[in-house]
Amino acid sequence: MTEVQEVLHQWSQGRSERSIAKSLNMSRNTVRQILKQAKLVGLSPESEQKNFDEAANSLLKLREEQSTRNNPAQNHIKEQHDQIAAWLSMPYMTVNQMVRLFAEQNKKISEMSLRRYIKKHFPSLSVTTTMHLEVLPGNQAQVDFCYVGRMKDPLSGKTPKAYAFIVTLSFSRYRFVRFVFRQDIKTWIDCHIRAFHFFGGVPHTMLLDNLKAGVLLAEIYDPTINRSYAELERHYQFIADPTKVRTPEHKGKVERSVQIVRQQILAGRTFEDIEKANEYALKWCRDEIAHKVTRTTGKTPWELFNQIEKSTLKALPATDYECPVWQKAKAHRDHHLVFEGSFYSVPCQYVGKDVWVRATQRMVDVYYEEKKIKTHIRAHAKGQWTTDKQDYPKQTQSFLEKDAAHCLKEAKAIGAFVYELMEKTLERGSITNQRKAQAILRLAEKYDKDRFDGACKRLLRFENTRYKSLQRILEQGIDQEEKEENPNHAVSASLKNGSYLRNLREFSDSYQEEASL
Repeated sequence: MTEVQEVLHQWSQGRSERSIAKSLNMSRNTVRQILKQAKLVGLSPESEQKNFDEAANSLLKLREEQSTRNNPAQNHIKEQHDQIAAWLSMPYMTVNQMVRLFAEQNKKISEMSLRRYIKKHFPSLSVTTTMHLEVLPGNQAQVDFCYVGRMKDPLSGKTPKAYAFIVTLSFSRYRFVRFVFRQDIKTWIDCHIRAFHFFGGVPHTMLLDNLKAGVLLAEIYDPTINRSYAELERHYQFIADPTKVRTPEHKGKVERSVQIVRQQILAGRTFEDIEKANEYALKWCRDEIAHKVTRTTGKTPWELFNQIEKSTLKALPATDYECPVWQKAKAHRDHHLVFEGSFYSVPCQYVGKDVWVRATQRMVDVYYEEKKIKTHIRAHAKGQWTTDKQDYPKQTQSFLEKDAAHCLKEAKAIGAFVYELMEKTLERGSITNQRKAQAILRLAEKYDKDRFDGACKRLLRFENTRYKSLQRILEQGIDQEEKEENPNHAVSASLKNGSYLRNLREFSDSYQEEASL
């Protein structure tokens, strides 16, 4: 527009086509063409200034129309107008991705021609900027999670939200991408391990943002790293390096990778399920984006990684890290804590206190103030109780240890009648009867074995199993008195000698009268 106005202004001042072209550094043919069009709309060097201003807009539109009519590339792109409009409405779409998609349809369209067409017929694409930070080979990798829409879960058949886990090596720009359904600590650590194996080594630092799977407390100087992530850090000997809160530009390389993943893997494509998406993502990381020249380095990521960076990575350890789950729990009054629906005992001195549970696939460790206080084999079904009787107080331990089998064994060692009494006591299993059996054994400790066995014999003779009765026999010395073999012995002896059980006088009339008075 400015050029057209300047040509018309100098023409109105009487300058020649040659001098106008020379002063504006333009082609004489272009100047001649503009003046020719000006004459067609009724302008002359003597026209008023306001006519020149009005004619400038008309001339500009006329030139654009002629340019389009004489441009086969723009006419070819115009045939794809509806497809371009549809793509522009999709998230993460870029001009470069459109060129790739056209190529997949065997349609050759240049990037610059497409940019000119979009600039003219559609609103300009927004552009974001990032800061370039140079790092040494193997010194840093940047890691991030990003939401990428919904994908099909091949196991459930549902389409939950999906996320992309992305690691970019800062020096070479070599990338690892994996799609997942969760952003929890298990997924976070599993993706890290997969990335380390993909690269064949471990970078010295991992630059991450402040998501909870990596950072529990986001502080600018002393961030608190997630316990499980801290263990992963020590196992693979790297340094977790969180960025400042809400400063994604501090990890600009992976932020750019987020956009590239959305633009080059997802835009314009659909996948059968998340597994197919991950298969394509690995192929894209190894065989496609890794062999594209990066503008900032002038080389491909594969060249820089394979020739320089790979040898500077830390070696992988002999065994992979087994991801634990850390969870805060409370030791309840029953001496147990709850973890994922199962119950685990802790020593009695920690009842009512908050503890930390560290669970792996096989074991559950309990910590109090950084000290391990208990270890259990992990239960993998809800509602299971894992109890160490040693965690209970001594009196409780004694009750649990002296079960029915223990009581019977102890009773048999004292005497046959004690064993018989114990059998009758425990015949109906209950906590009350177990408590009673233990009380009988404690009572036996106070007396001689033979005497205690005899007292039990006397108790059984009367078909009595009450604890109080046994205690009274022993305390009052009833078992020491001279007694008959059975309570009916005196009656039998009297009848044998011909004596009456009752006094004959009781049957007289006078006795009856006295009794009535």
